[in-house]
Amino acid sequence: MITRHTLAASVLALTAGAASADTLTYATGFPPGSDAVKAAETYAAAMEEHSGGELGVKVFPMSLLSFAETSSGLRDGLADIGWVATAYFPAEYPHINLIAELSLLTAADDVEGGEGLAYAGAMAEYIFGACESCRADFAAQNQVFTGAASSTPYGLQCTEAVTSLDDLQGKRLRVAGSQWSRWAGSVGATAVSLPLNEVYEGLSQGVIDCVITSAPEITNMGLIDVIKAVDMSTPGGVYAANGPINMNSARWAGLSDAGREAALRAGAAFAADVSWRYEEGSARSLDAAREKGVELTEPDEGLTKATEDFIAADVDAIAEYYASEHGIENAADIVAEFRPILEKWIDLTKDVGSAEELEQLYWDEVYSTVDASSYGQ
Repeated sequence: MITRHTLAASVLALTAGAASADTLTYATGFPPGSDAVKAAETYAAAMEEHSGGELGVKVFPMSLLSFAETSSGLRDGLADIGWVATAYFPAEYPHINLIAELSLLTAADDVEGGEGLAYAGAMAEYIFGACESCRADFAAQNQVFTGAASSTPYGLQCTEAVTSLDDLQGKRLRVAGSQWSRWAGSVGATAVSLPLNEVYEGLSQGVIDCVITSAPEITNMGLIDVIKAVDMSTPGGVYAANGPINMNSARWAGLSDAGREAALRAGAAFAADVSWRYEEGSARSLDAAREKGVELTEPDEGLTKATEDFIAADVDAIAEYYASEHGIENAADIVAEFRPILEKWIDLTKDVGSAEELEQLYWDEVYSTVDASSYGQ
């Protein structure tokens, strides 16, 4: 039987001869045809363009490494670049997860659309520029952060309609971060940790009752076939706990300054492409779900009030949690530093009208400021 690790070894052998042509392998847990994989293909094209053909990227969707395997696989050189979902590894990436968990602020601030565009920009600015401890988390896993990404808002996608606190009692909810886990507990549900690749099976077999995720995953991950009801306004927040194009440290160091500059240019293209695809894909996925007979619901007043109260209290709880559970003594300072950056990006992205415009914004404001000759060295 061919396992992922057998495949990884084969890929390394097959690309050994191509290494002189600088062909980089990219592993992602998303399936072929998904928005994230389409963005990876945009990234590959941008890498080739900005390197003048000196660098190439070979994309391996849901084959070389799963989401659960990518962190260690990238560390060990089984892939050159990979989508690291940091929320899967709370002990390894506490600083990144801390700032990612503040995404519920976008719900509290009543941001109407573009939440993911803003969060991807804010995460990139903070990690590249201000958060040395975030970069150290990645460096400890033999990785270099080269770009950010964010989903659209997270909501409830369930096997039956859930619109009230009573409906949520005892429900098993797959969550992708401890902020949603805390929310689940606050409304009487049970949080379940499950890799995104296993959510379809979990819903179809009754292991979980709902998944808290973004609307595009309805079609990206095939959830349209197993869910019966969707409430995309509850609980809110975006998923930004990612190093979506992290590069193996040795591979990064082996690139020329021009090669690293090209990777950063491609990183801005990727960040814009994937975030914009998710932004545009939300409406399409919800339309497809409606046509399939999935019920689109809204929360009642009690559930809305409970969620608003939770978000208001959770900002302080996040800092306390990361200080006590992960030893981040300056957690409150990190929260205070990040909030104005996020607010700035909410304003910067509110009138963006295309992926191309977003890419230029990301490049001008963040990626172009990174010194390719010294960063990650």
